[in-house]
Amino acid sequence: MSVILTKITSALSGDLVFLVVVFAVLFICAMYFGKNQMVSIVLSFYPATLLYNSFPFINKFIVLTGEKLVILNKVGIFLIFFVIANFAIRKYISSYNESSSILKNGGLAFAVLVLLLLFSYSTVSLDIFHNFSGSIDVLFVSADRVFWWNLAPLAILIFI
Repeated sequence: MSVILTKITSALSGDLVFLVVVFAVLFICAMYFGKNQMVSIVLSFYPATLLYNSFPFINKFIVLTGEKLVILNKVGIFLIFFVIANFAIRKYISSYNESSSILKNGGLAFAVLVLLLLFSYSTVSLDIFHNFSGSIDVLFVSADRVFWWNLAPLAILIFI
């Protein structure tokens, strides 16, 4: 039993620390920016991903060379679509003006964390910056699981 626990701990230790740090940063952002902005971020992810994946001229806009710089260029193109979608959606979000609790901010931070993981696995591979272990990869590899993980942030918004 101890050998199995040691293997699980060693496999998840780097990933767990990375995910906890990202969650903490997102939680602080949720407390600072409020529910309106975080809900807008969650809802902006979906059209931005759709636009990025169906954009026909993406290779013509990749101007940087080198493995890391190409990924940064792809992330920049995605962020253009994301910012445009965020401006459009933020204009109509007004039902989340009430103050939020720690649990609600934690839920919003978790929703954005899931979307960041989905971005890394399904849109632009960010393995150069942090390569997750196989135990995390299993959660996001198949198309069925990606579908259910895409629904998770929307379900969180329902309950917040």
